[in-house]
Amino acid sequence: MIENSTYARSAVQRKQMHYSPNLLSTLNNAIDNCKIATIEYDSREKGVSLREVEPMAIVYKERKRHLVAWCRLRGDYRSFRLDRLNCIKLKQEEFARKQDFKIEDFQDDSHSSYDEDFEEED
Repeated sequence: MIENSTYARSAVQRKQMHYSPNLLSTLNNAIDNCKIATIEYDSREKGVSLREVEPMAIVYKERKRHLVAWCRLRGDYRSFRLDRLNCIKLKQEEFARKQDFKIEDFQDDSHSSYDEDFEEED
C-alpha cells in the first residue's frame, strides 16, 4: 500500500492529452484502500478546480476513461475524465463506501442510466 501517493502531469503530457500508468496506479490505490483524494481537474468550460473526492471506480464512457467519484464539493457522484486530471494526491483519511453506488449505472452501455443519474464535469 502506498501512502500519500501523488501524480502530477507534466507539461508534455498535458499538451499530448495522455496519462501515465502512474495515474492509474494512484487511482487504483485510492479505490482499493478507500482513500480520499484531492484532484486538480481541468474543465474546459469552468477552468481548473481543486476537488476532494471519494474514488469509486474507473470506467469507460464515450471511448474515454473516467474516474467515478463522490465529489465532496458537489455532494453527488461525478465523472472526471482522466485526460483532464492535472494532479492527484491521496490523503491519509479514509472513507466508507456508499451503499448506493452501482458501477452498472456509470458504465458505457445502452442500458445504463448514466446520463440521468450523475453529471460529468466538463
